[in-house]
This record gives sequence, structure tokens and C-alpha cells, in this order.
Amino acid sequence: MELKAQIPLQPLTAALVLLLGNSFLSAQIPAKPEEREVFAVRTETPIKLDAILDEPAWARAEPATDFLQREPFEGEPATEKTEIRVLYDDEAIYFGATVYDPEPDKLIINTLKQDFSMSEDDGVSFYLDTFNDDRNSYAFFINPAGAKRELQAVDEGREQNVPWEDVWDVKTRITDEGWLAEVRIPFKSLRFPDTEEQKWGINFQRRIRRRNEQAFWSLMPRRFISFNVSYAGNLQGMEGIRPGRNFKVKPFVTGEIRKFRGDDLDSQGDVGLDLKYSLSSGLTLDGTLNTDFSQVEVDEQQINLTRFSLFFPEKRDFFLENAGIFTFGSTGQRNASQDVVLFFSRRIGLSADGRPQPILGGARLTGRVGEYGMGLFNMQTRDFGSSPATNFTVLRVKRNILKNSEVGALFINKDSNRPGEFNRTFGVDANFRVWENFRISSFLAATRTPGLEDDDLAGRIWVEWKTNLWEARTGYLEIGENFNAEVGFVPRRDVRKSDSSFGWRPRPRSISWIREFFPSVRLQYFTDQEGLLVTRTTDFKFQLSLQDGGSLEIGRTLQFERLEEPFSIRRNVEIAPGDYHFNHWFAAFNSNPSASVSGRIKYEAGDFWDGARKGLQLRLDLKPHYRFNASAQFRWDKLQLQQGDFSSRLVNTRLEYSFSTHMFLSALIQYNSDLHEVSTNLRFNLIHRPLSDIFIVYNEQRDTFGTGELDKSLTFKYTHMLDVF
Repeated sequence: MELKAQIPLQPLTAALVLLLGNSFLSAQIPAKPEEREVFAVRTETPIKLDAILDEPAWARAEPATDFLQREPFEGEPATEKTEIRVLYDDEAIYFGATVYDPEPDKLIINTLKQDFSMSEDDGVSFYLDTFNDDRNSYAFFINPAGAKRELQAVDEGREQNVPWEDVWDVKTRITDEGWLAEVRIPFKSLRFPDTEEQKWGINFQRRIRRRNEQAFWSLMPRRFISFNVSYAGNLQGMEGIRPGRNFKVKPFVTGEIRKFRGDDLDSQGDVGLDLKYSLSSGLTLDGTLNTDFSQVEVDEQQINLTRFSLFFPEKRDFFLENAGIFTFGSTGQRNASQDVVLFFSRRIGLSADGRPQPILGGARLTGRVGEYGMGLFNMQTRDFGSSPATNFTVLRVKRNILKNSEVGALFINKDSNRPGEFNRTFGVDANFRVWENFRISSFLAATRTPGLEDDDLAGRIWVEWKTNLWEARTGYLEIGENFNAEVGFVPRRDVRKSDSSFGWRPRPRSISWIREFFPSVRLQYFTDQEGLLVTRTTDFKFQLSLQDGGSLEIGRTLQFERLEEPFSIRRNVEIAPGDYHFNHWFAAFNSNPSASVSGRIKYEAGDFWDGARKGLQLRLDLKPHYRFNASAQFRWDKLQLQQGDFSSRLVNTRLEYSFSTHMFLSALIQYNSDLHEVSTNLRFNLIHRPLSDIFIVYNEQRDTFGTGELDKSLTFKYTHMLDVF
């Protein structure tokens, strides 16, 4: 009997409409509090970065103070005082932070490493909306030990360019009254309008981790992420500054010794070049020649119990930098399912079996011109085994409209050196923030591939409504049978997907150890193009967030799957075609992640295809000192199916030691029972001058069959940044 999809969206839609109606009838937190201003003071004398703040100019600068809590009690004054002053000269902007704390011995400092996790340490953050467009920003993070993290945020943080790096510096000092910090950010490291008088959006954040408290200078409602710069204050007073051309050249040299299974020992060396040039106050050109990624950490392995490809995130810096401009059709959800990613840069420079394919070079132009954001990307690979030399071109244009909305277009071209082999993708998207709580996202895309005509469209519309107390989302996605985005990631085609969720976030202030309850429900329906149901998933989840940052979760999933073709889940274990009904549950506990000893445990059990499955996930984190961190993860899955029983085990161990804020040693050791393999990745990194590194990397893959065969390599890489002008 054919089962047609009868999608019960009416109750959820009615709830969404009712809640939207209530949002107009009841009082809400104002869209933006009274705008705050801070004035930058020009200094004529040099500022020495020593975290003492004794130069005369600091005394003349009025501080940004009176921070307000975002967590745990939105809008209430911060429990401790923070003062941040702003200076500038012809070359840079300076921030002086006086961070009061009556118990400095209780500051939580877990790391010195670059790009540290901000949520686990005390710290201060700086957000700069240099074009004052209420959309895009630079963010700089520091902890009391001087660890640094920087990133670019696009479209109020819907996309974040974490690997972005440029020159800036910080010095910190812990005192009897708290801690002090001096920060210097050269204007050449920022893009901003080339005008005589500057007006930037600005915000500051203070974290007091032992209370799990977040406070902002310009109040940031907790329903938004920290990069929502439409809630920022104003930075005034800077005149007569220029961004400069910022022309940087980074040559590099690599050397490698390697031995693959069955081969003799081999060695090779290479040279290459990266460059960065600011064409204008808003546009930056990045180039690379003989591109090398030998220093990049290996992927964290995953266990695949599905019939679809797994998504592995990009880790290569050149592809990650300014990647936000190329994002297309995103819903902006954290940990959203990867149904359609039109531009997935891992398709470039990696062969079908995941081995590196040599890259000749490429260039990327990104930035803003007036109301337009744009990105142009071109990369050329070399011949590699059965993979032909291929050219990749991506063009992205976005236009700001209304107060906080945008429309855009995307074009992707993949063209190999084999005649008639090409793939092209075209798309348009639109994202609207209609009211402060209400967003609409949509896209329409098509592909062109020789031999695949008709039914090659994909499109989505997504609606989200969110306040501090309620959230509701609903969306519809359709992907044609011949939609073939070869430079993207599309795990399943020939489907129509309806996706709706609803959640409630009450906060019981009468229970001191609980921060928030979060019961939620999510319904997902996949049908084929004729409306025949192929997947239905209903998730019920209850999450309890604790005041210290820990959490407790329990949930139950009801799932239907129609399998029209056999599915091999493991060797000699095949799932037969048919209709399957799953019913499984899970429970998980996460302890305080900032503690010196923390962890996670998750257990799940229930139906699985024609049998049953049990799963256990464990994680242990040790942070005995801010110089040394260690973690171990274990995942175990046991399946009992009609064609056989099997279990999978995955072990991941990570060790990190920071000699200073410029020298790091790390190890990633993984065991995967499915691959019968132990892999080791050892990395030493010395930042010998700003944006200049020495890497020594050892990789090893050893099988567990007892043969002792392995692949191993030792790589040395030296980079040296030359600041031309």
C-alpha cells in the first residue's frame, strides 16, 4: 500500500500565527535600547603595550562602563564593574580595559592557545562594525592571560569567518583588583570607509565565567547571538585616518619525508606564495601560488550508520577566510542539517577518495562596494591520478535592502580539461528580517550538467520567529532528481522536505541551580516528487540548562523510513527494501565545561531498521593548567540486525600544550574500528613573528590487522609574512 505524506502542519502553523499575533499585542523588549556612545581620543604620544594604562591620553578618555547582563538576568547591571577606554593615532586604534574583580584568584583561565573557546574562560570581547551597516563586524576576544581570538561576522553572525587573521596585539596583567588589558589593532588590519570622519558601530562584552555571566556595554538580548551589531552602540571622534593598502606577501617553503604502504621512503620539497592586497577601503584581493595545506590538522573521524554521505567541515585556511560571503541560502541555524550546500570548498583540491590533489594556484576578491557585498573566487588544480586538472570559479553578489534584509545571486562553474566535462550552478536568494523577531530566508537554484536535463531545480523557503521565551520555525525544501551541484554538498536528491519545530524557554528564577527549561518538538517529512512519503521524523526533547553551564537532556524519536533499494550498512550486513518504523530514546548529561575536570555522557537505545541499536558516547576533558589541556572521546554502537550483529568503536584523544601565546604543541590520536586503523597527528607551531609560522607535522596511519603496515609522513613548513606597505 502506498503511503502518501499527510503532513500535520496545521497545529504548528496555528501556534505560530497565534504567537506572532501575541508578539504585536503584548509588550516586548524594545528593538534596541537607548543608543550608547563612546568617544575615541587622539593620542599624540606613543602607546606602549604593557597593560599599565599610564599614558596621559588614557586619563583623558571617558570609559565605556555600566555593562548590562545578557546572562543570566537580561537587562540587570553586571555584577562587577568594567571600564573600556578608546584611543587612536594615525596608525591604529587602542583599547584599554580595566576589568574589576574582587576575587582575582578565582578568574577562570583554561588556555593560552590561539582561537581559544571564549565560553570557557573569563574574558573581554570587542565588536567593531566599521561600515556602520548594522550587519557585518570584526570581533576580537582576549582572556586574562593574553590568549587571542579574532573573526569576521557576516549578516549579524549568520556566518562567521573564524580563520580570519590579521595583525593585532594585546598585553594583559592580573592585579589585586582584577585585571588590565591594552589592545592595539592597526587600521591596515581593518576595512572601513575612506572618509574624513568615522562613525563605527561598537560593542564590548565581559564574561565572568565562575558565575556563567555575560554582560554587554550596549545590551544584547539573549535571543540573538553576540554578533548582532544592530544592537551595538556608536564609536565617535575618529578623524583623519585612512585604512591603507595593506599589501602583504607570505612566501613559504615546505619539506616532506613520507612512506606509504608498499612504497619506498620518499622526500620532496616545494615553495609557494600567498598574498593579500587591499584594492580599496572595502575590497581585498587574496592570491595563492602552488598552494599547500600540509600543516592543517586531520579530520576528526565519524561513524556512519546512515545511507547518506557524512559532512566533514572545511579546515584549510585559504578556503575558510572570507567564506561567509559565499554562503548561500542559509537558514542561520546553528548545527542545522546540511541538506543543500551549493558551494562546499572541500570539493576543491581533494580527490574522490579524500587524498590531496595538487593546486596550482588561485585568487579571491571579497568585500563591499556601497550597498553590495561581493566575492569572486577562482582556483586551478593539477592533474592527479584519475582526477583531471580542473578550474573552479565562484561569483557571489549580495545587495542590502530595507533596514536589515538582503537579496543575492550565486554562480559556480567547474570546468575540467577533458572536453565536455563541466558543471554549473546558478542561484538567487533573499533573506528578510521583517520585524525584530521574525525572519524569512529563501533561495532558488539550478544546475547544468551534460546528460542531466530537466528536473534540475532546488529551492527553499524558511520562516523563523524567536523571542526570549518562544521560538517557532517552519520551512519547505525541494530538490530535483537531476539537481547536480558537483561543487556542493547535497546528500539526497529527488525529495520534498517539510520541517517545523516549536520550543519554549522559561526561566525559573526561584530555582537557583537551574537557568532554563527547554522543551521542544520537531517534525520532518521527506517525500518524493510524487508525494510518496519516504522519511518521517518526530523528535521530542527536553533540555535543562544549569547555572554553571552544564545541561541535562532527554528525548525520544519516532521515525519512519521507506527503503526502495537495498542498503549495505556494513560488509555482509544489508537492509532489505521495505517500510521501517523506529522508536528510540536518549539521555545525556554535560557537566560545567569550564571546570578543570568536565565531561559528557550520552546513552541511546531503541529500534533500528529490522533490529535494535544501543549507543554510548563519553567525553572527558582535563584542564589542570592553562598551558595544558587534554580530552578523550569514546563512541560505541552495538547493532543487532536480521542479517547479523556488529559493533563500532571510535576513540579520539587530543592533547594540547601551550609554551606561550606564540608556541603550541598538539596531538590528535584516533582509533576507528570500522576502518581498522589508528591515526596520529602531531603538530608543533611557532609564531615567530606576526602571521609568520613554523610548523612541524607528523602524520601516521597504522592498521590494526597485525600486519604493521602504515602510512607516515614528517612535514616541515616555514612561512614569513612581509608587510610591503
